[in-house]
Amino acid sequence: MATASTRLPETMVSPETGETLFRDIRPVRISYGEDSIVVDLPGYYPRYGNDGVHVGDDMRTADKALEILKKRAAERQSGPTPS
Repeated sequence: MATASTRLPETMVSPETGETLFRDIRPVRISYGEDSIVVDLPGYYPRYGNDGVHVGDDMRTADKALEILKKRAAERQSGPTPS
């Protein structure tokens, strides 16, 4: 059975400022320990600035990046893998 995808509205009102936010994708740096990755993060953003609101699956990309960074940090702590 196929699942229906939810189409999000193009704009929303910021719950903090009342400003109109627009659906967009912005580069965001995800950091963990001494490492970081820049990901394209979907969300609702103000026309100027980067304080976004993320809904639904928006954080999936950031979650995956954090998982990768944690794995790298764990591999560094455990030392090189024997060949």
